[in-house]
Amino acid sequence: MATNKTPKGTLIIIGGHENKDNDPEILNEIAARTDDGRKRLVIITVASEEPEELADTYRTVFKKLGVQRIDMLDIRSRNEARDEEKMRLLDRTPVVFFTGGDQLRITSQLGDTPIFSCLHKIYQEGGTIVGTSAGAAAMPETMMVGGPGDESERISALEMAPGLGLLPGVVIDSHFAERGRIGRLLGAVTQNPRNLGLGIDENTAIVVERGQHFRVLGSGAIYVTDGSKITYSSLSEDQPEGILSINDVILHVLGHDDRFDLTTRRPIANMKAEKEAAA
Repeated sequence: MATNKTPKGTLIIIGGHENKDNDPEILNEIAARTDDGRKRLVIITVASEEPEELADTYRTVFKKLGVQRIDMLDIRSRNEARDEEKMRLLDRTPVVFFTGGDQLRITSQLGDTPIFSCLHKIYQEGGTIVGTSAGAAAMPETMMVGGPGDESERISALEMAPGLGLLPGVVIDSHFAERGRIGRLLGAVTQNPRNLGLGIDENTAIVVERGQHFRVLGSGAIYVTDGSKITYSSLSEDQPEGILSINDVILHVLGHDDRFDLTTRRPIANMKAEKEAAA
């Protein structure tokens, strides 16, 4: 089960379609975290309908990046998530990688199983858990399941569900700018302003250390929506299918190497930029 202790590990959360050729910065970051003497990575393909093909793609890339042992863990049923042989694949692995697909498959097959407990243990004890696309959406306590991204008048059609609980207090949307998902992220934050909304572009990732702060990798942007100061929204009005009105929502847009503190909900000063401006 999930724990309230501060984790010692790292989450790498990717917006999907990460670069796999020509200096793949995000995948390089992941490969580097296997360099603890074991050079080992486990790819979890539970979200995908084509697990073998997807695993082969990542095997090829990670082998080129120096990862020596790459295991595939595929789960097609909750009974398999209790299989001792499958659990042994996670034993002492430094990095676990969730592929894309359908995030509901991740939580429905793994939630509250021995595999689920193993994942939390890895993260608590200092390992790295990675998720891309659907794997990214499943990371938080609250998970975005579906809903129209580019139709502001249909915010009430948002679908939310419990996630893996590795990163509490946030909700994550991937493929963000590419699929016009600002509307649904704002809707998710308005539904529960306790959650910070993180929109992650493709080929872009956040590296979350100890669940407290993150830095940005990749070529796109991170959109942070903070609803804690909202003074009014029309979400609970009598006509919920109309345009969603929101007053006083906070938006931060972050780029490569920018940092953000999840506890204070504030960007962390870019010391390099400040030094260059002072020079």
